[in-house]
Amino acid sequence: MLIPNLLMWVAAGVAAAWKISQLARLPRDGNLRVVTVCTVLVFLALTAQLAVSGVVAVVPSEYAKLIQNCVLALFFALLLILLSSTVNNDSGRPGAADLVLALLVITGLVVITITTPAPVRGAAYEAVRDPHNLAFYLLGNAYMAYACARGGWLAWASAGRTRSRARLGLRVAAAGLTVNLLGTHLPRVIHTAGQLIFHRELLPGTEAWTTPVLAIGIVIFFLGIGYPGARTGLIKARYWIEIRQRHHQLRPLWAALYQRFPKIALFPAVSMARELCQFRKLPIRYYRRVMECRDGLLYLSGMIDTPVDLTIPTPAQAPLVRAMLDATPPTSARAVVPPVIAAPSTAGMDADARELVALSRALRRLPAGSSEPLCSSDPAPMN
Repeated sequence: MLIPNLLMWVAAGVAAAWKISQLARLPRDGNLRVVTVCTVLVFLALTAQLAVSGVVAVVPSEYAKLIQNCVLALFFALLLILLSSTVNNDSGRPGAADLVLALLVITGLVVITITTPAPVRGAAYEAVRDPHNLAFYLLGNAYMAYACARGGWLAWASAGRTRSRARLGLRVAAAGLTVNLLGTHLPRVIHTAGQLIFHRELLPGTEAWTTPVLAIGIVIFFLGIGYPGARTGLIKARYWIEIRQRHHQLRPLWAALYQRFPKIALFPAVSMARELCQFRKLPIRYYRRVMECRDGLLYLSGMIDTPVDLTIPTPAQAPLVRAMLDATPPTSARAVVPPVIAAPSTAGMDADARELVALSRALRRLPAGSSEPLCSSDPAPMN
């Protein structure tokens, strides 16, 4: 049973660390505080579970199961209060009965543990034979079955009331609680009740298969809780990667324009190696580079004194840009309206950036000697 316990502990630890990091950024989010406390309580409870297994000697083994069940009772009380407040918005004290019930269960578990003879106190579920331990696990699993059933229903009902991306996460969390109810706690209630009342096993073998099912249910539950944040994190990561890629792709065009018109840049150029090591404020540096490229092209377009065809695709305009960069600056101002090089087809920064990236990539691939201007067959003035 060590591997399932470790799996549950790792999942709870990752979830707790993640929620703590989110709470550090949003300390005033009340719902996030409750969820964070819940995940920390689960992590502490599973740490106590590992203490029973002899992996993490944090507390005396005879009291580890008591601490674990008490922490889990508090966790589910907080979880049920949070879900009740979401489903029953008109209730003045949502979930108050669940908190009272959890405190009563904790009191019962403490009393049973104190009255249990020391030699058999804190026995693991797999080795339960003493009536005191049977009563301890019966009470604990009965409450956990109730909490999973009510928590699963509240999570599903709450999903039906939300229109955000959290709907799927709540339903996955409800599925995880249902798995724990039907696959772990309800079978254990039947097993321990049969031994305690009828002195025989009504559902034999629960100690062998309920723990792996419990691990699966907990992982599903945490996947549901973490889904909205994970989805947001993936979107941000994809956006950051795209921005970084475009920022790098704009460098050939920007470097060529900066060399000709140094005034377009707010800060001096840095080497490629240093640029690749810059990670902070990437969106700001990217949008600044887009604007600097556009400013450089505006300066460059003022040097065009012959009609050119700018209706061709943006990559095909690279020879014209190269020719203008290599040409001698004009001695007098041009009377014509400067054409827009790499003009976007639609309005917006993204459309402008796409055209600039296409021009930059074409300019980087341009072979030596391809600097002839693209003349138009129509000698009419440019517009």
